[in-house]
Amino acid sequence: MKYLLILLFLTVSIYSQDTKISGKVTGENNTPLNGANIVIEGTIDGATTDSTGYYEFETSKTGSQNLLVTYYDYNEKRQTIVIDAGKQIELNVQLKKAEVETEEILVTASSYTSGQNSQVTITPLEIVRIPGSDGDLFRAITTFPGSNQVDEGSRITVRGGDANEVLTILDQASLYNPFIFDDDFNTSSYTTINPWGLRGINFSSGGFSAKFGNVLSAVLDLKTYEMPQGTGGFLWLGLANVGLSGVYLSKDKNFGATMDIGQTILEPYFRLNGYLVDSYNPIPLARGLGGSLSYKPSKSSVIKGIFDYSKDKIGVRNNSPSYNGFFNSGSETVFGNLKYSAGLGSKTYFSMGLSYSNHKDDVIYGILNTLAKQKYAKYRLDVTHQLAKKVDINTGAEYEYNEDTFSGKVPQYSYDLSLDAPAFDVSNREHTGRLGAYVEAQIKPVKTFFLIPGVRLDNHTLSKKTVIDPRLSIGWKFAKDMVLRGAVGIYHQFPKLEYYAQSNSYDLKPEQAAHYILGYEFNKMEGVFLFRVEGYYKEYKDLVLRDKNTFLYTSGGKGYAKGIDVFLKSSVTNKYSTWISYAYTDSKRSQYDAVTQSPANYDITHNLTFVASYNVTDVITTGLTYRVSTGKPYTPITGGVYDPVTNNYQPVYAETNSGRFPTYHRMDINFQYIFSLFGRFAIAVFQINNLLNNKNLYDYTYNYDYTKQIEIVTTNKRQFYLGLGLQF
Repeated sequence: MKYLLILLFLTVSIYSQDTKISGKVTGENNTPLNGANIVIEGTIDGATTDSTGYYEFETSKTGSQNLLVTYYDYNEKRQTIVIDAGKQIELNVQLKKAEVETEEILVTASSYTSGQNSQVTITPLEIVRIPGSDGDLFRAITTFPGSNQVDEGSRITVRGGDANEVLTILDQASLYNPFIFDDDFNTSSYTTINPWGLRGINFSSGGFSAKFGNVLSAVLDLKTYEMPQGTGGFLWLGLANVGLSGVYLSKDKNFGATMDIGQTILEPYFRLNGYLVDSYNPIPLARGLGGSLSYKPSKSSVIKGIFDYSKDKIGVRNNSPSYNGFFNSGSETVFGNLKYSAGLGSKTYFSMGLSYSNHKDDVIYGILNTLAKQKYAKYRLDVTHQLAKKVDINTGAEYEYNEDTFSGKVPQYSYDLSLDAPAFDVSNREHTGRLGAYVEAQIKPVKTFFLIPGVRLDNHTLSKKTVIDPRLSIGWKFAKDMVLRGAVGIYHQFPKLEYYAQSNSYDLKPEQAAHYILGYEFNKMEGVFLFRVEGYYKEYKDLVLRDKNTFLYTSGGKGYAKGIDVFLKSSVTNKYSTWISYAYTDSKRSQYDAVTQSPANYDITHNLTFVASYNVTDVITTGLTYRVSTGKPYTPITGGVYDPVTNNYQPVYAETNSGRFPTYHRMDINFQYIFSLFGRFAIAVFQINNLLNNKNLYDYTYNYDYTKQIEIVTTNKRQFYLGLGLQF
């Protein structure tokens, strides 16, 4: 449902232009290179070679232009050509093999970080082609092992942890609210991040670098293009949404700008798919506006500013034991980031960023009427220095400010939400700061081995607690196509401000996790066949736990998570891409209201995902995704006790997370057709989510006296979607 702004940077050779450029790209011994990229520098005009090394595209550019030819593991080649309008050009290019440095043994060649064995890098094209991902970066990531969706939405949980234990970083800024329809009743969230503006997408499900602090489970590290890749625009008209985006790059390539705007239009989509429109008031509505400005003061420095605004509102009917009405909620987020990066000589590079976010959520359901606000500001500095040929030093520091405000009316008894229920007014404001610093060394004594020791320090101003986290990552390429990787480290995360507000004098310790990871990878023909298996063990302590006597939060919780992730992938450029991911997880915790160690909230024992994308022709692509997983844990209600004061029944709960939802099944398919419309590149998308119309469970509710359990089926039933995109 969210194909906003996609495919802006795809090859545009489908529609008619003035000059045709073609030829072959070969490697050593004149071997054809399949999947080499050819592009006119500073534009989006280009193509990708086929299995014979042949490429062909058309362009309206004229005059002297630089043609850039790249291929993995080969040196890039830049060749100047002179284009005369209407005159065909045939150009054959031969690339030379690049010398392979230590990056060869890493899963991703973009950077060295701890836990590289559990990193998966995916391209924007893979994201938009994954059926069921709806062009959403976070949903695409959940097709890889170790991660799960929250309520079929974009929030991610990793290896039995909670969603708030996953940190998203965008150009040094922390993104705490990059979603619309987040935490809304029986509604799936969507990310506000446009994947086509990203040059780096690295997801680490454990053992990550000392660069990242205040996070227990996983890091999604996103890096945008410093400058736009060309000039152009893209219009999207979908059954459920509309969007417009544009990019601009000056002729001297020293100034660039981007713009994104979009809105949902869900009533026709709901009616086509058989939704009961009367079940919504209001019908879900989301709007978004964003953009960026980039400037290069010099060849080695860049200043970039990013702005994003999003707003949503929704009302969903919910029949609870004490109140039957619409669960109304809405959110609004403003985010900005200013980043400056520059090279200092040939061996030192630094980057610093200043970011700000203002987010608010409001909820109305029965007597419940609350408004929550979160403010965030952060300054960060990172420096990389090549100390010696085989040793790099990374270091940096950050200061982050967080402020939470909560106000409104809440029921005196959680089980009585009726409009005339006893209630009281609340108003609370908490704030804190966190100062962090890190240093790590990337040591590459030989081409087949790397070692990354690191340490970070974090100080929390509210609790006056300081933690030191040592971390280590290693990798060893012991055979041509085989690599062993391992990581070990200590990770801390300070509790949410709401828990400090309900503690004894803010005396909560930072939650701690120790990661132990070991993995093996077999990579044949640079990704044509990839097999990866990884085992892990995580030990938790000082988790937030409610005291049953005082009802205050303490740091008495503990737990563990252990499991195995398996990933098998095969792909051939411009032909097909398919993968199977499997994860086994056993996660137990005493946390929140679970006094004894119980299954964690997202202890998904077995999770299997199959993804396939196939190019039927040069212009038609189809794909399929199938997921099956163990149902998540929940806490059943075993009965009710009548309360004459409120004339309601008070629920009696079983042991925490002692029940499980039924097994989860879902199959999604899509089709994409590339064609020419008004002489411009165009793409049509048709998709069916939940093809088999599985009645997956969102939650349980109960009748008034809790004698009958009632299923709440997810709103994500079988859905048909159609959209059209046009480049201009």
